Amino acid sequence: MAMINGLRIIQGEVYNFFEFSGEFSLETGKQCIDAMVKACRQSQIFKALLDCRKMTGEIQIMESFMVAKYGVRMIGAISKFALVGREDQMFPDNFVENVAVNRGVNLKLFTDLEKAIDWLKD
Repeated sequence: MAMINGLRIIQGEVYNFFEFSGEFSLETGKQCIDAMVKACRQSQIFKALLDCRKMTGEIQIMESFMVAKYGVRMIGAISKFALVGREDQMFPDNFVENVAVNRGVNLKLFTDLEKAIDWLKD
């Protein structure tokens, strides 16, 4: 287990688990993606679960969009990506999920950790 800028990383057998508990910003979003991609490449496990329920700070839609676009460019090493957040962190109409999926990333948003895990195991 490692801690990088508020990001806890736990390598699993089927997927890597990442828990982000820092304050959201464009920069921390990009750092989180970079750390996730690096951990997946090192472990050779290409499914990822990012739990953002402990994340703090206000999430602006434009910053979220820019992080999602950055993630699309960088996330190539991750074949299946589940993102878990609180209801108050979700934008209407699955905005972040749509940005990623429309650009070819296999990403799904959840508010329920168990449903995210089940989806990754399929």
